[in-house]
Amino acid sequence: MADPSLAGADPAPASAPNILALAETYPACFDGENPRPLKLGIHRDLMAAGFEKAAVKRALARYCNRPRYRKALCAGAIRIDLQGQPAGVVTAAEAETARADLIAWTARKAGQPAPSCPASPLPANDTPLPQEALVPGRLELTVKFSELPQPLPVQGGLKIGIQTGEGIVTAILPPKIWRKLEQAAKDYPQWIAALSGSLARFADGEIALQHPSVQVFGKSIRPEAASAQGKAAPTPIPASTAPEPTGLAAKVSAMPSAPSLPLGSTFPKLRLKGRGPSEAG
Repeated sequence: MADPSLAGADPAPASAPNILALAETYPACFDGENPRPLKLGIHRDLMAAGFEKAAVKRALARYCNRPRYRKALCAGAIRIDLQGQPAGVVTAAEAETARADLIAWTARKAGQPAPSCPASPLPANDTPLPQEALVPGRLELTVKFSELPQPLPVQGGLKIGIQTGEGIVTAILPPKIWRKLEQAAKDYPQWIAALSGSLARFADGEIALQHPSVQVFGKSIRPEAASAQGKAAPTPIPASTAPEPTGLAAKVSAMPSAPSLPLGSTFPKLRLKGRGPSEAG
Protein backbone atom coordinates (compact mmCIF):
# COMPACT_ATOMS: atom_id res chain seq x y z
CA MET A 1 0.00 0.00 0.00
CA ALA A 2 1.73 3.12 -1.15
CA ASP A 3 0.11 5.94 0.79
CA PRO A 4 -0.57 4.92 4.42
CA SER A 5 2.52 2.76 4.89
CA LEU A 6 4.85 5.51 3.70
CA ALA A 7 3.35 8.42 5.63
CA GLY A 8 5.57 10.28 8.03
CA ALA A 9 8.59 11.04 5.88
CA ASP A 10 9.30 14.71 5.23
CA PRO A 11 8.66 15.88 1.67
CA ALA A 12 11.68 16.00 -0.61
CA PRO A 13 12.21 17.79 -3.92
CA ALA A 14 10.91 16.06 -7.02
CA SER A 15 14.39 16.25 -8.49
CA ALA A 16 15.74 13.39 -6.37
CA PRO A 17 17.50 10.96 -8.74
CA ASN A 18 15.38 7.92 -7.83
CA ILE A 19 12.16 9.86 -8.49
CA LEU A 20 13.50 11.00 -11.84
CA ALA A 21 14.32 7.39 -12.70
CA LEU A 22 10.74 6.35 -11.95
CA ALA A 23 9.34 9.24 -13.98
CA GLU A 24 11.54 8.35 -16.94
CA THR A 25 10.61 4.67 -16.77
CA TYR A 26 6.89 5.18 -16.11
CA PRO A 27 5.97 8.67 -17.42
CA ALA A 28 2.24 7.83 -17.46
CA CYS A 29 2.33 7.15 -13.73
CA PHE A 30 4.83 9.50 -12.06
CA ASP A 31 4.54 13.25 -12.64
CA GLY A 32 6.36 15.54 -10.23
CA GLU A 33 4.44 18.65 -11.30
CA ASN A 34 0.99 17.11 -11.59
CA PRO A 35 0.92 13.98 -9.41
CA ARG A 36 -2.06 11.66 -9.46
CA PRO A 37 -3.02 9.18 -6.73
CA LEU A 38 -1.12 5.91 -7.10
CA LYS A 39 -2.57 2.43 -7.01
CA LEU A 40 -2.53 0.86 -3.55
CA GLY A 41 0.22 -1.74 -3.47
CA ILE A 42 2.12 -0.20 -6.40
CA HIS A 43 5.37 -0.88 -4.52
CA ARG A 44 4.84 -4.59 -5.21
CA ASP A 45 4.50 -3.87 -8.93
CA LEU A 46 7.79 -1.94 -8.86
CA MET A 47 9.59 -4.73 -7.04
CA ALA A 48 8.18 -7.25 -9.52
CA ALA A 49 9.66 -5.07 -12.26
CA GLY A 50 13.13 -5.52 -10.75
CA PHE A 51 13.57 -2.54 -8.44
CA GLU A 52 15.08 -3.13 -5.01
CA LYS A 53 12.70 -2.98 -2.07
CA ALA A 54 14.70 -0.32 -0.16
CA ALA A 55 15.01 1.90 -3.24
CA VAL A 56 11.30 1.59 -3.97
CA LYS A 57 10.41 2.50 -0.39
CA ARG A 58 12.61 5.59 -0.43
CA ALA A 59 11.38 6.76 -3.83
CA LEU A 60 7.71 6.34 -3.01
CA ALA A 61 8.14 7.98 0.41
CA ARG A 62 9.59 11.06 -1.26
CA TYR A 63 6.97 11.08 -3.99
CA CYS A 64 3.86 10.34 -1.90
CA ASN A 65 4.62 12.65 1.04
CA ARG A 66 5.03 15.83 -0.99
CA PRO A 67 2.31 18.46 -0.47
CA ARG A 68 1.31 18.30 -4.14
CA TYR A 69 0.66 14.58 -3.92
CA ARG A 70 -1.25 14.92 -0.65
CA LYS A 71 -3.47 17.58 -2.21
CA ALA A 72 -4.23 15.20 -5.08
CA LEU A 73 -5.69 12.63 -2.66
CA CYS A 74 -9.28 13.83 -2.84
CA ALA A 75 -12.21 11.54 -2.07
CA GLY A 76 -13.29 9.84 -5.27
CA ALA A 77 -10.09 10.63 -7.20
CA ILE A 78 -9.00 7.82 -9.55
CA ARG A 79 -5.85 5.93 -8.63
CA ILE A 80 -3.55 4.80 -11.44
CA ASP A 81 -1.11 1.93 -12.03
CA LEU A 82 2.35 2.06 -13.60
CA GLN A 83 0.83 2.41 -17.07
CA GLY A 84 -1.47 5.24 -16.01
CA GLN A 85 -4.58 3.05 -16.11
CA PRO A 86 -7.37 3.33 -13.49
CA ALA A 87 -6.70 1.12 -10.46
CA GLY A 88 -9.15 2.06 -7.70
CA VAL A 89 -10.35 5.27 -6.11
CA VAL A 90 -9.37 7.36 -3.10
CA THR A 91 -11.78 6.76 -0.22
CA ALA A 92 -13.07 9.48 2.08
CA ALA A 93 -10.98 8.07 4.96
CA GLU A 94 -7.80 8.13 2.84
CA ALA A 95 -8.52 11.70 1.75
CA GLU A 96 -9.02 12.76 5.37
CA THR A 97 -5.73 11.11 6.38
CA ALA A 98 -3.90 12.92 3.58
CA ARG A 99 -5.43 16.24 4.62
CA ALA A 100 -4.37 15.70 8.25
CA ASP A 101 -0.83 14.80 7.13
CA LEU A 102 -0.65 17.97 5.04
CA ILE A 103 -1.81 20.12 7.98
CA ALA A 104 0.77 18.49 10.26
CA TRP A 105 3.56 19.01 7.69
CA THR A 106 2.61 22.67 7.25
CA ALA A 107 2.69 23.17 11.02
CA ARG A 108 6.12 21.53 11.33
CA LYS A 109 7.49 23.67 8.51
CA ALA A 110 6.27 26.79 10.33
CA GLY A 111 7.85 25.60 13.58
CA GLN A 112 4.51 25.07 15.24
CA PRO A 113 3.28 21.97 17.06
CA ALA A 114 1.18 19.68 14.91
CA PRO A 115 -2.53 20.05 15.68
CA SER A 116 -4.18 17.07 17.32
CA CYS A 117 -6.52 15.33 14.93
CA PRO A 118 -9.52 13.30 15.97
CA ALA A 119 -9.38 9.62 15.19
CA SER A 120 -10.46 8.77 11.66
CA PRO A 121 -14.07 7.60 11.55
CA LEU A 122 -14.71 3.97 10.81
CA PRO A 123 -15.91 3.18 7.29
CA ALA A 124 -19.64 2.79 6.66
CA ASN A 125 -21.30 -0.60 7.09
CA ASP A 126 -21.81 -0.96 3.34
CA THR A 127 -18.09 -0.52 2.58
CA PRO A 128 -17.12 -3.36 0.21
CA LEU A 129 -14.50 -5.83 1.38
CA PRO A 130 -11.36 -6.29 -0.72
CA GLN A 131 -11.07 -9.62 -2.51
CA GLU A 132 -8.06 -10.69 -0.43
CA ALA A 133 -10.15 -10.40 2.76
CA LEU A 134 -12.60 -13.09 1.63
CA VAL A 135 -12.46 -16.81 2.36
CA PRO A 136 -14.33 -19.60 0.53
CA GLY A 137 -17.52 -20.91 2.05
CA ARG A 138 -20.95 -22.38 1.34
CA LEU A 139 -24.27 -20.64 1.87
CA GLU A 140 -26.99 -22.77 3.45
CA LEU A 141 -30.41 -21.43 4.36
CA THR A 142 -32.83 -22.85 6.93
CA VAL A 143 -36.55 -22.18 7.36
CA LYS A 144 -38.72 -23.61 10.15
CA PHE A 145 -42.40 -24.50 9.93
CA SER A 146 -44.95 -26.41 12.05
CA GLU A 147 -47.75 -27.03 9.55
CA LEU A 148 -47.66 -29.53 6.74
CA PRO A 149 -47.56 -27.64 3.43
CA GLN A 150 -49.65 -28.70 0.46
CA PRO A 151 -47.23 -30.16 -2.11
CA LEU A 152 -47.36 -29.60 -5.85
CA PRO A 153 -46.25 -32.60 -7.93
CA VAL A 154 -43.60 -31.49 -10.44
CA GLN A 155 -41.14 -33.27 -12.69
CA GLY A 156 -38.43 -33.42 -10.02
CA GLY A 157 -40.61 -34.51 -7.08
CA LEU A 158 -42.96 -32.63 -4.77
CA LYS A 159 -42.59 -28.87 -4.55
CA ILE A 160 -43.41 -27.29 -1.19
CA GLY A 161 -43.49 -23.66 -0.12
CA ILE A 162 -43.26 -21.78 3.18
CA GLN A 163 -44.35 -18.16 3.44
CA THR A 164 -41.90 -16.02 5.45
CA GLY A 165 -41.47 -12.32 6.04
CA GLU A 166 -38.52 -12.28 3.63
CA GLY A 167 -40.30 -14.14 0.83
CA ILE A 168 -41.66 -17.54 -0.18
CA VAL A 169 -39.15 -20.35 0.43
CA THR A 170 -39.58 -23.27 -1.98
CA ALA A 171 -37.88 -26.63 -2.39
CA ILE A 172 -38.49 -29.83 -4.35
CA LEU A 173 -38.49 -32.92 -2.13
CA PRO A 174 -38.07 -36.48 -3.43
CA PRO A 175 -41.31 -38.44 -2.91
CA LYS A 176 -39.76 -40.67 -0.26
CA ILE A 177 -38.68 -37.70 1.85
CA TRP A 178 -42.11 -36.12 1.52
CA ARG A 179 -43.81 -39.33 2.70
CA LYS A 180 -41.58 -39.46 5.76
CA LEU A 181 -42.30 -35.81 6.54
CA GLU A 182 -46.00 -36.50 6.14
CA GLN A 183 -45.77 -39.52 8.45
CA ALA A 184 -43.85 -37.53 11.07
CA ALA A 185 -46.58 -34.87 11.07
CA LYS A 186 -49.15 -37.61 11.74
CA ASP A 187 -47.15 -39.30 14.48
CA TYR A 188 -46.42 -36.19 16.51
CA PRO A 189 -49.25 -33.84 17.52
CA GLN A 190 -46.75 -31.08 18.27
CA TRP A 191 -43.77 -30.79 15.94
CA ILE A 192 -41.56 -28.34 14.11
CA ALA A 193 -39.61 -29.00 10.93
CA ALA A 194 -36.41 -27.34 9.68
CA LEU A 195 -35.93 -27.24 5.90
CA SER A 196 -32.34 -26.49 4.84
CA GLY A 197 -30.61 -26.19 1.50
CA SER A 198 -28.31 -24.10 -0.63
CA LEU A 199 -29.64 -21.12 -2.55
CA ALA A 200 -30.67 -22.01 -6.11
CA ARG A 201 -32.52 -18.83 -7.05
CA PHE A 202 -33.80 -15.63 -5.47
CA ALA A 203 -36.13 -13.71 -7.75
CA ASP A 204 -39.61 -12.18 -7.65
CA GLY A 205 -39.94 -12.80 -3.93
CA GLU A 206 -39.17 -16.55 -4.21
CA ILE A 207 -36.20 -18.09 -2.40
CA ALA A 208 -35.67 -21.44 -4.11
CA LEU A 209 -33.50 -24.03 -2.32
CA GLN A 210 -31.63 -26.93 -3.88
CA HIS A 211 -30.30 -30.15 -2.33
CA PRO A 212 -32.84 -29.85 0.51
CA SER A 213 -32.73 -31.71 3.79
CA VAL A 214 -35.48 -31.85 6.42
CA GLN A 215 -35.32 -32.35 10.17
CA VAL A 216 -38.43 -32.88 12.30
CA PHE A 217 -38.51 -32.21 16.05
CA GLY A 218 -41.38 -33.45 18.23
CA LYS A 219 -42.37 -32.32 21.71
CA SER A 220 -42.35 -34.98 24.39
CA ILE A 221 -45.49 -35.35 26.49
CA ARG A 222 -45.57 -37.12 29.85
CA PRO A 223 -47.93 -40.10 29.94
CA GLU A 224 -49.88 -38.64 32.88
CA ALA A 225 -50.28 -35.30 31.10
CA ALA A 226 -51.47 -37.02 27.95
CA SER A 227 -53.96 -39.15 29.95
CA ALA A 228 -55.34 -36.04 31.61
CA GLN A 229 -56.04 -34.62 28.17
CA GLY A 230 -57.59 -37.87 27.02
CA LYS A 231 -54.82 -38.49 24.50
CA ALA A 232 -52.30 -41.25 24.18
CA ALA A 233 -48.66 -40.27 24.57
CA PRO A 234 -46.81 -40.29 21.23
CA THR A 235 -44.44 -43.19 20.76
CA PRO A 236 -41.28 -42.61 18.72
CA ILE A 237 -40.64 -44.90 15.77
CA PRO A 238 -38.17 -47.58 16.94
CA ALA A 239 -34.87 -47.31 15.16
CA SER A 240 -35.01 -51.02 14.26
CA THR A 241 -38.16 -50.52 12.19
CA ALA A 242 -36.77 -47.62 10.18
CA PRO A 243 -36.46 -48.54 6.49
CA GLU A 244 -33.02 -48.71 4.94
CA PRO A 245 -31.89 -45.70 2.82
CA THR A 246 -32.42 -45.94 -0.92
CA GLY A 247 -30.78 -44.19 -3.84
CA LEU A 248 -32.45 -40.98 -2.64
CA ALA A 249 -30.11 -41.03 0.36
CA ALA A 250 -33.14 -40.85 2.65
CA LYS A 251 -32.51 -41.73 6.29
CA VAL A 252 -34.70 -41.94 9.37
CA SER A 253 -33.21 -41.93 12.83
CA ALA A 254 -35.25 -41.95 16.01
CA MET A 255 -34.39 -41.12 19.59
CA PRO A 256 -35.92 -43.22 22.41
CA SER A 257 -38.60 -41.63 24.50
CA ALA A 258 -37.48 -39.70 27.55
CA PRO A 259 -40.33 -39.61 30.09
CA SER A 260 -38.06 -37.97 32.66
CA LEU A 261 -37.80 -34.79 30.61
CA PRO A 262 -39.83 -31.79 31.83
CA LEU A 263 -43.21 -31.21 30.25
CA GLY A 264 -42.96 -29.30 27.00
CA SER A 265 -39.25 -29.94 26.46
CA THR A 266 -38.17 -30.72 22.92
CA PHE A 267 -35.68 -33.13 21.45
CA PRO A 268 -35.03 -34.37 17.90
CA LYS A 269 -37.23 -37.26 16.86
CA LEU A 270 -36.58 -37.67 13.18
CA ARG A 271 -33.88 -36.60 10.76
CA LEU A 272 -34.82 -36.70 7.10
CA LYS A 273 -32.19 -36.10 4.45
CA GLY A 274 -32.52 -36.18 0.70
CA ARG A 275 -30.92 -34.94 -2.44
CA GLY A 276 -33.33 -32.99 -4.59
CA PRO A 277 -33.01 -32.07 -8.28
CA SER A 278 -30.17 -29.88 -9.43
CA GLU A 279 -32.57 -26.95 -9.81
CA ALA A 280 -35.58 -25.96 -7.80
CA GLY A 281 -38.62 -25.33 -9.94
